[in-house]
Amino acid sequence: MPNYRHEVYWQTTEAAEPQDALTGDVECDVAVVGAGFTGMWTAYSLKKARPELSIHLLDAGLAGGAASGTADGFVTPTLGKDLDQLIRVYGAEAAGRASAIVGRSILEIGRFCRREKVDAEYEANDYLMVALNDGQLARLEHDRRLALKLGSDTKIMDAAEARAYVDSPEIKGAVRVGGALVNPFKLARGLVRTLRAAGVAIHERTAVQRVEPAATPGAAHTVVTAAGRVRAPQVVLATSASQYTFPEFRRTVLPMWSYVLISEPLSEEQLGRVHWPGREGLVEAKTFLHCGRFTADNRLMWAGGRAYYYPRSPFDRAHQENPAIYRELTESFARFFPAWRDVRFEFAYGGVIDITRDMMPHFGTLRPGLHYGYGYCGNGIAATHTGGRILRDLVLGEKTDYSTLALVDAPRPTFPPEPISFAGYQVLSRVYEWKDRRG
Repeated sequence: MPNYRHEVYWQTTEAAEPQDALTGDVECDVAVVGAGFTGMWTAYSLKKARPELSIHLLDAGLAGGAASGTADGFVTPTLGKDLDQLIRVYGAEAAGRASAIVGRSILEIGRFCRREKVDAEYEANDYLMVALNDGQLARLEHDRRLALKLGSDTKIMDAAEARAYVDSPEIKGAVRVGGALVNPFKLARGLVRTLRAAGVAIHERTAVQRVEPAATPGAAHTVVTAAGRVRAPQVVLATSASQYTFPEFRRTVLPMWSYVLISEPLSEEQLGRVHWPGREGLVEAKTFLHCGRFTADNRLMWAGGRAYYYPRSPFDRAHQENPAIYRELTESFARFFPAWRDVRFEFAYGGVIDITRDMMPHFGTLRPGLHYGYGYCGNGIAATHTGGRILRDLVLGEKTDYSTLALVDAPRPTFPPEPISFAGYQVLSRVYEWKDRRG
């Protein structure tokens, strides 16, 4: 296997100033467990609405260092798996309302970066959903009809039109979708600095052992760690795939690994080999999709393929070593961009994403003052911003466009117990791979 660096590329682009771990007991208005995008957008939204609130965020590792800082950096209007699934679960009207709000979050993230002077390498250059065969072209047409139901029309480009954007011999057609690209770790650490300036306490290296619910409504819940306790009448659980570690969520989410390759910076000669002037993101129109993009320093990212589930050790960092997926990613990249066949990939790593049974994110309230948000299924950068607004309004007890979305307090379907879940994952993976090959 090539001599890859098994570290997250994004996290090499900015030095993270460490935040103090929790020591001792504290009391506050709101405690947020998980300092990824969901938790930090929740705290940011709360501080904007109620500056007087005292808020503590707790994270087992580095704020923004797990799924949020490992993401591919696509800021898309997708909720959960895709639009088809969103409509299937909630109906066209509710799906359209939710999609519109997530679409606004794409713009809001850009405004946040400008307002707070966060250099997150935000590029509002959209992305292309590309078809590589007739079956995927049919899927684009199916998605176009779904978008029409929601009042949005899209144009399906033929091969020549699509290749005017990105010149790959594999592309048979494409749809241009509104979106953006960011450096997710720089966005996350920009949020850390903004929150600290607003008076939010962030405790890194502070693993939460459990949450002890309040004995009576309105009393304080207790967030228990090895080094101290945080007592707060409002608690938000926003730990992405680590929701799996809480008994209330254990069978509603599966932690699955998604993998990424990042190249060395391309030379001017290499850049000139492929016509890609707009630097749009690329996403294949299939289930186990590949996606590609440029970074700010002209590296190429190629990610996706099959997602992996390791039921016995779902969070073991040893799963970074996965020669099969890195080989598959390298081969699929070479097919897509034969002119870049000689490009060397420097970084190879994986990250854990939160997959729910219905492939939809979920937000809600377990009991008075105890709220949750998770389940982005790998499409979370814009949706977590929306999630932060939802959780803000749940904490404040306000009925708004956010807190009344169909995603809030919806039924949370459960996975069967092991080993049935793992067997089901294996069967479905083979089915999806077969369908993707057929188109």
